[in-house]
Amino acid sequence: MHQAFAQRIARLFYNAARRRFEGVVEFFAPGLPEPMRVPVTLEAPEGISHGALTRSLLREAQRRGIGGI
Repeated sequence: MHQAFAQRIARLFYNAARRRFEGVVEFFAPGLPEPMRVPVTLEAPEGISHGALTRSLLREAQRRGIGGI
């Protein structure tokens, strides 16, 4: 049986004092009553491209929160 997951970057801001992005990534999956929210911190320059930022945030959230699903 194939399980489909969806994800969304729910909150994101750049902390200039610490030079990092801080946010929350939400994962949706069949059988979960509500989305799983994973807090993420990513050290990256403010000028990182949107695509690279998105991939990095999702990779970090997967590493922190849904590695066992």
